[in-house]
Order: sequence, then C-alpha cells, then structure tokens
Amino acid sequence: MGGAHAGIGRAWVTATVVGVALALAHAPLLRAQPPAGAPPSSADERRCTGQAPASAEAQAAACTALIDSGRYSGQNLAILHSNRGIARAKAGDFARAIADFEAAIRINPRHVRAHINLGNAYYAKGDYDHAIESFGEAIRLDPRAAAIYMSRANAYDAKGDSARAIADYDRAIALDPGFATAYFNRGVAHRRQGDIDRAIADYDQAIRLNPKYVAAFNNRGIALADRGEYDRAIADYDQAVKLDPAYVSAYTNRGNARRAKGELDRAAADFEAAIKLDPKFALAYLNRGLVWYDKKDYDRAIADFDEAIRLAPGDGRAYDNRGTALQAKGEFDRALADFDRAIALDPKNAHAFANRGNVFRSTGRLDRALADYGRAIELAPDHPRAFYDRAQAHFLAGDFRAALADAERAAALNPNAADVLSLRGLVREKLGARAGAIADFRRALALDVMLSQASAGLRRLGAAP
Repeated sequence: MGGAHAGIGRAWVTATVVGVALALAHAPLLRAQPPAGAPPSSADERRCTGQAPASAEAQAAACTALIDSGRYSGQNLAILHSNRGIARAKAGDFARAIADFEAAIRINPRHVRAHINLGNAYYAKGDYDHAIESFGEAIRLDPRAAAIYMSRANAYDAKGDSARAIADYDRAIALDPGFATAYFNRGVAHRRQGDIDRAIADYDQAIRLNPKYVAAFNNRGIALADRGEYDRAIADYDQAVKLDPAYVSAYTNRGNARRAKGELDRAAADFEAAIKLDPKFALAYLNRGLVWYDKKDYDRAIADFDEAIRLAPGDGRAYDNRGTALQAKGEFDRALADFDRAIALDPKNAHAFANRGNVFRSTGRLDRALADYGRAIELAPDHPRAFYDRAQAHFLAGDFRAALADAERAAALNPNAADVLSLRGLVREKLGARAGAIADFRRALALDVMLSQASAGLRRLGAAP
C-alpha cells in the first residue's frame, strides 16, 4: 500500500520457543536380583545380577548361560529372565527385553519387578498404552508403592492424558508426601493443562523438599514467564545456573525472558552460553536467531536458523522463522519455500500460514493471502494478528466491510495495539465513518506517538491529534 497507507503490513514472527525440563521418562529399570541357590563363586551369576562389572551384552550373555544351564526353575528362573531383560533394555534392545519380562511374568505372574520393568520398556518404545497396562498390573499387586503410580502417571502424561496423570501423581504424593519428583512432575502436567498457578505451587513444594532441585527452579521460571513475571523468572534461572553451571536449558530460558524484556544483548549472551555448552543444541540457535531478527540483523538471524535446520531438519519452526527473516529482506521466493516447508512439517502451524499469507499479500496475490489468513484463523482463532493481517488484505482488495469486521475482531482481542486501531481508522475513513476514524487515530497515537499512519489520517480528516 503506497502513500499514506504504507507500513501497515507486519510479519507474524513465531513465538519464542521455551526449553522445558521434561518430567521423568519413567522409573529406572530395577536392579537385577540374585536367584536363590546360585553357586556363590559363579562368575556368570555375579555378572547377571550386576554384582560384577560387565557390559550390557556381557550381562545378558551371563544370564543366558544361567537360563540355559537348566539349574533354575520357578521364581529363580523368572528372576534370571527379568535380569536379562534389564541388560537388554540397557543395550537399547527393547523388543527382546520385553520378551524376557513377559517370560518372567509367565513363570511368576506376581513378579512385581518384572511388571514394572515391562512398563518401563514399553514406555521407552513409546508404547504408552501397554506401559500403562503393565504399571497398572504392578499397582494391583503392590498398591502402596508410590513410585509405580508415578511411573504410570508419566506414561499418561506422555500420552497427553494430563488429567489421569495428575490423578496418579496425587496418589503417589498421598502415599509419599516427601516425594519431590512427584510434585515436580505434577507441576509439568498442570502447566500442560494451562493451570499455571497450580504448576508454580507444585514447583514451590518440590523446591521446599529439595532446595537444590535444579529442574524445579528452571520449570518454575518457565511458569512465571508464562504469567509475564520475567524478573522472578530470571531469578529462578539464575538459581538454576548457580546450582548447575552446565544446565543448558536455564541459559536458554533466561535468554527468552530477557528477550521478552527487550534486553536483547543479554539474551544473545545467554544463547551463546547455551551454544558453548552444547554446540548441537538447535533450540539455542533458533532463539538466538530471533534476537538477531529483533535487532533487524537479518543475515545473522538467517545464519542461526540455517544451523538450527541443519541440527533439527524436522522442526518446522526454524523454517518458519527463516522465512520471516527472508521476507524482511525482500527475498519472497525463498521465504515462500521456507513457509511451504514449515507447513509440510506441521500443517497446524498457524504462524507459517499467516506469514505465507503476508508474502502473498506483499506480492499482490490477495486471493491466496486471504486463504492462508483464513487457515491461520481456523488454527488460532484467538490470535489478533491473523485478523489484523486479513483485514489488510481485504483493505487492499477494496472490500472495506470485510476489512472492518476483521479489524474489529483484532481490536477486541488486543484493544491496546496501536497498529490495529490505526488500521481500523483507515477502514472507517474509507467507509465514511469520520468520527470513528478520528477516534481510532487519536487512540492509536496515544498508544504510539510515533505512528505516522495515524497522524497522517488525522491531518487528512482535518482533526487535531
């Protein structure tokens, strides 16, 4: 849009990516057990039960030798199969580990440890339904074991069933009120549900129980940042780094908080520290690229997004952000290719649709722009930027009624956005609603005295600021 209307376009930059400490994957594999009756001097018995140092392969071979000896039966044979399963799981051979745990259970259906380890192996494979089933059987056999409830809770959480996960964390905490990790994991689940206050309360309790709980400080910082309490979040990240100077996520998250505060140089320094600690940490490059983008150093931003893509080629966010930087440089064809790739990797990425729509709008392909903005709104119906972007496209197409409807929606979602109010003023001016246009331009200028579009509108209408 030329002349007085120039500058109402704006890229929709992907939101800051936060490195979140994950809940414990599952309870660790239980230690191998010695079967009764094995010769005290048996080297194989010591290796199979972990009493003698051995690689996972050597431990499994020792267990195999004992199983094949024919000297063991009943509970002892079940223990040997369970021990071999543990060794195979340590080696990453989960299919054969599962077979051994199942063999142990067939021999002794009440072998609680085998049920637990079977659940762990299924969890490691990403088969959460079978993991939940196995942990459930272990709970039936041992209903007072808090750790088993937490293992099942973690499987529910990994499956995306936060409500059931929280119910199991509740049970684990009721059985063991001093179980700091259960509070921590429940906090992760509460945050995933959007219940930030409860998440913070759980992290508070985890820290009270374990004042050196690095991940709890990190995750409480994330939850505080969710509420916009960046100074308190930074204090928690500071404590996490103090407790563990090599805790990469705390540097990344502190960088995100500092970027949100506009402290771009300090944010870049945090991402740099994270990269030095872990040169293959794609997230740190991705977030540092956002800092360079904010500083309008698009070449450095693109270089960091390039590295993020090299390290994590399946993450569409880096393509989306690189496309935004290329768009800012006017390299529209390359930007479109990146947005296409981001959408292919994540068809629910509203940012990528909106950003691709911006390129189409900038290059005069308004029908395609409107289609992309429509899809972005379907995916993120409460995000004002997509309505703002679509209002611009309608304005350019001369459909001022549709532009007004979208500008109204954008203003309702974000009533203090000066650019949105200024756009609505432009639309009202076109529709002949002089008083409404003047009110919008004045309000926009009150929010941003440097907004030339609004001041030009007032001059055109012969109104004082």
